[in-house]
Amino acid sequence: MAQRPKLHFLSDNNVPDSVGRYLRGRGHSVVRIRHWLSAESPDPIVAEAAMRSGRILISWDKDFNAQRFLAPRYAFLSRLAFSCRPDIAVERLKQEIELIEREWLSATTRRAGRMIVHIGRQDIRIRR
Repeated sequence: MAQRPKLHFLSDNNVPDSVGRYLRGRGHSVVRIRHWLSAESPDPIVAEAAMRSGRILISWDKDFNAQRFLAPRYAFLSRLAFSCRPDIAVERLKQEIELIEREWLSATTRRAGRMIVHIGRQDIRIRR
């Protein structure tokens, strides 16, 4: 069995703490944005903090405006985005985590600029 990559995440304020606990339990590094920035920090500031720290931003789609982050200045913003109900987020993550880790490892090996993973209620989408 291949060793899992250690991923580095920055969790937005509206992401349940249970998501971070689960990821930490798998050996990943998770920092809550509230430990770095004000809770009222606008999305572009949160995105910039993730890029500058080299972390994958965990966000909740209903709050985080994805369209504006397609602009060239966000070309290196990697995201793990949820759009399912908060009470099933960890369960959905558990169902998809091995695929997510494998894809991020592959993207890192190829030195892809970014990767965006979107976990919905019944689906997962991965975009590079």
